[in-house]
Amino acid sequence: MKNQRLAVGLMITQAILFAVETAMIHHIGSRGSAMQLALLRSGAGLLLVGLLAWKTGWSVLKTNQLPLQLLRGFVSVLYLWVLMYSFARMPFADATAIAYTQAAYIAVFSALILNERVTPLRWTATAIGSVGALFIIKPAFLDGNIVYLIALLGTSFNGLAFVLNKYLQRPEGDSELTTMFYANAVAVICNIPVLTTTALPEPKVWPWLSGVLIFGPVGMYIGIVAVRHASASSLGPYTFLRLVIAIFCGIILFREIPDLLSWLGVAAILSSCLLAVEPASPRRTKGRALKAAR
Repeated sequence: MKNQRLAVGLMITQAILFAVETAMIHHIGSRGSAMQLALLRSGAGLLLVGLLAWKTGWSVLKTNQLPLQLLRGFVSVLYLWVLMYSFARMPFADATAIAYTQAAYIAVFSALILNERVTPLRWTATAIGSVGALFIIKPAFLDGNIVYLIALLGTSFNGLAFVLNKYLQRPEGDSELTTMFYANAVAVICNIPVLTTTALPEPKVWPWLSGVLIFGPVGMYIGIVAVRHASASSLGPYTFLRLVIAIFCGIILFREIPDLLSWLGVAAILSSCLLAVEPASPRRTKGRALKAAR
């Protein structure tokens, strides 16, 4: 239970950091390309790994799971592009709400890859949290905007990356820093061509780049650490907390008072987090995906 509480605390901290990051990305909008922002975020992530691994040195590069690390890195790149694209081009509230469908993806991938037994209670928690997000934001899918579809499907990459973090850190697996190094290294390689095709953002945008240079990488590392201390499926619903944080930030900073449905959504999200605390037990039999990964 102590490890579970630590993981939950880390997830809450990550929610705050990611809320700040995505708000800054939304403010930047079209003044920075998705690849450009992704390159800055991943480059800052590598710098953070270097600072945290100062004493261990090059041992952070050692892994017996290189193919899986590269897969996890590529999945992260895909979601980085979706994240930068959707938050720059969609209403902030809508992009935030759609991001929370990752809890459902986490539950599915936890069962398929980690072979976790996702209990009916946790499926219920995921469903309640998803409904709560829709109550708060009520995203407009009916206008035929393809950006909404890209955001909805692309969120699956974040759910998959979250679960792969847990798998890579199983007993005798890789450390958090090793996982973070490869995720960011792959992202840098995939995004570096943007240096030859896109000019740097204008100077007045630079202060807002702290979102992808500081808050994003730190939040990413905290999330990787969190899954070492608890099952992935139990932490999934806690990703909804960023939406609750956004609601209260709107009240305090922008005087945006939620309507009745929004308050019901907040209550639903908090309820889903409480339901998710129940510990999960792994199945005795190992799934086919688990065997193939070995």
